[in-house]
Amino acid sequence: MYQRVVAIVAGALFALLALVAIIVTDMHDREYPQAIGAHGRVGLDFGASPLSDAQAFDRLAELDAELGLGLVKIAPDLAGDGEVDRKVFVSFADRTTTEFDWFSGGTAQVIGRERLANSYADGSYLLTGDGSRVDEFVAALSAEGVVVRARTASVSESFEFVVNEGSFLSAVLAAFAMIVALALFWLSMKARGRALRVLGGCPVWQIHVQDLSGFAGALAVSAAVVLAASTVYVGLAYDWLYVGTFVGVLVGLQLAVTAAALLAVVVMSATAWPTVTMLAMRQPAVRSLRTAAVVVQALSFLLVVSSAGPAWTAYRQASATAADTAMWRQLSDQVGIEFGLGEQEMVAVEADFGKVVQDAESRGVAALSYTFAEQARPAGLVDYSAVALVNQRWLDLVTEGAAQPALEPVPRAEALENTRGLAATLELWSRDGSPGEEVLAGMRFFRPVQGYRLPVAQGGGGGQLVFLDDVLVAVLSSAHSVVDDSNLTSMASTRNLVFSGVGATQELLQRNGLGVDSLWGRGITGQLRVIYIAEDGILLAQFTAYVTWLLNLALAALLVAFAVAAAISALITALLHAKRDFPLRLAGRSWAHVLRGRVAGEVLVGVGLVGLALLFQRPEGMAAVLVVAAVGLLIVPLCHVLAARWCFAGVGRRRI
Repeated sequence: MYQRVVAIVAGALFALLALVAIIVTDMHDREYPQAIGAHGRVGLDFGASPLSDAQAFDRLAELDAELGLGLVKIAPDLAGDGEVDRKVFVSFADRTTTEFDWFSGGTAQVIGRERLANSYADGSYLLTGDGSRVDEFVAALSAEGVVVRARTASVSESFEFVVNEGSFLSAVLAAFAMIVALALFWLSMKARGRALRVLGGCPVWQIHVQDLSGFAGALAVSAAVVLAASTVYVGLAYDWLYVGTFVGVLVGLQLAVTAAALLAVVVMSATAWPTVTMLAMRQPAVRSLRTAAVVVQALSFLLVVSSAGPAWTAYRQASATAADTAMWRQLSDQVGIEFGLGEQEMVAVEADFGKVVQDAESRGVAALSYTFAEQARPAGLVDYSAVALVNQRWLDLVTEGAAQPALEPVPRAEALENTRGLAATLELWSRDGSPGEEVLAGMRFFRPVQGYRLPVAQGGGGGQLVFLDDVLVAVLSSAHSVVDDSNLTSMASTRNLVFSGVGATQELLQRNGLGVDSLWGRGITGQLRVIYIAEDGILLAQFTAYVTWLLNLALAALLVAFAVAAAISALITALLHAKRDFPLRLAGRSWAHVLRGRVAGEVLVGVGLVGLALLFQRPEGMAAVLVVAAVGLLIVPLCHVLAARWCFAGVGRRRI
């Protein structure tokens, strides 16, 4: 019977490890898509390089052809059907569009370089060709001022990421606690036979070998069955391409857990060795395991309640981040202007760019968001964390789909009191030199409704979004009528002023004398490029949404692992008390009466451990600790009842 219990519980544990191996395989495929032969990854930052984005792409294409790297740029699928998780892979080699499948399902495309016509050169690139000349590639770009971070595909890197997530580390530790509890269960089942062998003079080493071989055999059978079944499942449900990675991860996890289990058997077997005194006094053979059982149960419970707070906090933060960054999907059609001009050329085009903004606002396709926060927070702002200058177009973009209304009016007196520190700045920006107070008087003021966080762009932050629930929103009637041409140009260069649609924006530039031909006709050799602003944000949204799913899965795995460990611990306790419980139950005592002493004691200890865990928790994690503790304290008596009933039946049938 106990061998079947060990096999079933070990099978459940190895199935959990197979799930972890699937997650690691999925993570590895997301980082290095196996279907296109990705074996390396490089991150490129052209911020300190004199190369423009167009020149950077030309240089990358040149190096790719020379070194045979098979360079592929990762980009979001802006032309997709709205799914936040779609990507495209832009190849620098001449190739037709191809599709491939992800490990986790869905398809992605490898497309031509024309996709990068409106993209930044910064970002992540995959290496799918010859990997022997990567050092030459890094050296060539570094010599031109490019910051290069190169990585080689590694399954251990993906595993390290999963384990480093707080919740998954807790789940892995809980799995080790469960295997230790299983080892304790094995020893408790073997305690009587081991005591008889000690009494019969069997050598100590032989008893240890028998304990280890029997337990290792049961684990090996379960591990082999799970490995075979899960390998076939991965091959059929996903693709045989991924079997090698999956098997390598799962076998490594199984070996680590099995080694921990055998070490636990050796340690507990040595520390709970039957003594002559115990045998002479006819004490139960499992009594020597009482201390180990108490320690394992207490540590398992402490692990769960200590991990609940950080796990829940991490999950909430990841969920909030995923929801926030999903906003980038709503901005997927928005573009910024990259000014590839010299200082004098910038001055020469300012008036024309002002006409571009005026034209765009008249068509409702220009969005302004400039937020004063942190170090730039204006003096006198006491009721809010920041002030955001926006136009109506920005609000329409970012509040689309939000619960209406997303904003509520702010009393004018309160708003003017909090924004008086902006008056000097607005006067400097003013197109007609109007006093700052007069400019403020022409604005409308709002704040987010309770529970809503408004996306606004950090002032001068390169288009970086911040999500604020306590921002004072100042709405301009028109950016062009309030801000002069020089400052509008500056705002566009920092992505605080954006436009809708690549084609429409290029037409705006052409119509207002800022097309390439018009600039060259004026002796200006630089150009204005139209660039998507949301690519990096959408890729971040995809990653954070995936991490949220991982953390959610980790919480479930942690709870399951604790429930199994609690059940095994309760069974050991029932074995220790079987001689007492059996006659009491025969005498008609209820299980509540029979078990109340041990359950009350464990609940009191559990309450003490919960109090200890709360001392080290952040306020936002305390509720999660209390919920998990309540579930744990309910599981404990349930496990004790089931274990005691099983032992009662076993004693009645003379199996125990």
